[in-house]
Amino acid sequence: MPSTSLDKHRPVDKDTSEISEAVSTDSDIAAEKAVLRRVDWHILPWISLVYLFSFLDRSNIGNGRLYGLEEDLALKGNQYQVAVSVFFATYVVRPTLNYSGNRNINEGLIACRLLLGLAEGPLFPCLIIYLTLFYTRTELAVRVGYAILGGALSGAVGGLLAYAIGYMDGVQGLRAWRWLLVIEGLPSVCLGVFGWFFLADSPETAWYLSPEQRKILILRGTRNQREAFTVSAGTLHRADIIAAVKDWKIWAFSLFNFGGDIQLFSYSIFLPTIIQAINPAWSVIYVQALTVPCYVLSAIMYFVSAYASDKLQHRALFGILGSLVSIVGHIMLMAGRDVAVPYVGCFLIASGLFTVAGIALAWLPTNLPRYGKRSTAVGMQLMIGNSAGIAAPYLYPTGDTPRYIMGHAVTIAILVFSAVVSGVLWWAMANINKRRAAGEEDWKMSGLTEDQIDELGDESPKFVYTT
Repeated sequence: MPSTSLDKHRPVDKDTSEISEAVSTDSDIAAEKAVLRRVDWHILPWISLVYLFSFLDRSNIGNGRLYGLEEDLALKGNQYQVAVSVFFATYVVRPTLNYSGNRNINEGLIACRLLLGLAEGPLFPCLIIYLTLFYTRTELAVRVGYAILGGALSGAVGGLLAYAIGYMDGVQGLRAWRWLLVIEGLPSVCLGVFGWFFLADSPETAWYLSPEQRKILILRGTRNQREAFTVSAGTLHRADIIAAVKDWKIWAFSLFNFGGDIQLFSYSIFLPTIIQAINPAWSVIYVQALTVPCYVLSAIMYFVSAYASDKLQHRALFGILGSLVSIVGHIMLMAGRDVAVPYVGCFLIASGLFTVAGIALAWLPTNLPRYGKRSTAVGMQLMIGNSAGIAAPYLYPTGDTPRYIMGHAVTIAILVFSAVVSGVLWWAMANINKRRAAGEEDWKMSGLTEDQIDELGDESPKFVYTT
């Protein structure tokens, strides 16, 4: 089967016999922990920051709306919703630089949002695949959590920045929303340049590790995929791409992610508008401040869920619970007539917001040991999940204020669907694990060598799915 080198971020084993021999013995635990800490310090802060500002870039249009963006650009009807959704048209198609606030016509806003989506489309899929090269199956949810943390904190940071930038309205003749786009866009450019020079392409090229430490890191990766590891499994094959497209579980994961993203994108864009509708007497700056604690809670809840998920090596339950908690929050926003009930509802939605989306992203790649199938699957999952961003802006039209019944009702229905899909995946993979443990799939290994069995990837009777 021919292989390609389409992606330089793939692990390539240099000495199969040496790896195989080393896997049978334990690495020094203290040395391994030291390597892991060093890798964490060089990867996780950058990932958190780059996704934080990436998320700010796409969602700060919601903060800018309260500072007169619609009025200044003469947006009418659903033009604001169009401007929000076109970002995801190019974001879904493919994964160049940031946009600024120096255009004052509707066409300019649309063009900037399209270019922003084109630039940021590949970011998160590549972050997920990059993490799988350095971390094991039992560590991935927490490490993905650092990227999710950036997205969650972007709401808090965005609220605080919007609060402060509100006082710049009129400085140098620019409205506050223009300053908002410029100030929040610049860090993304700087981080992109920094990451090009700072990040290692793979464990083999981790410049911040000694040769012995790099060897330990490579051995960890080998043990991580011990049920289905071969040199060939670490390269990209056309057959893996086809296998990913034909695997129903990957489509189910994508639908699960779609449900979480519908809520994530609509909440991140419209939270300031929703809170403003709770009490129109609140000032714009006060509303921006009220968004901050919601996002802080969302970050905390995801990390608690991710930590417990990695410890228990169980994913589905946390996704289902996150969906249920968020559903209660949406019901409170629809039913609440005073200030307290709907605002508490915003906190409940935040509690499940990143848990639903984040667990789905951490769950899929841990169950695909072959690099080619894993890369394709993550791309499929995020393409379908991010397409939710095209529809999400239209769930909360201006005319539905203050209760936004349609938006909350549709989100509830999709979250129920997402929870059901998560439950089906849980049941299906647990059932496969049970059959494999009972030897009911051992016929697949008949007549095959050990290497050929390992080449089967997640289809191997030896492979155990994380549920």
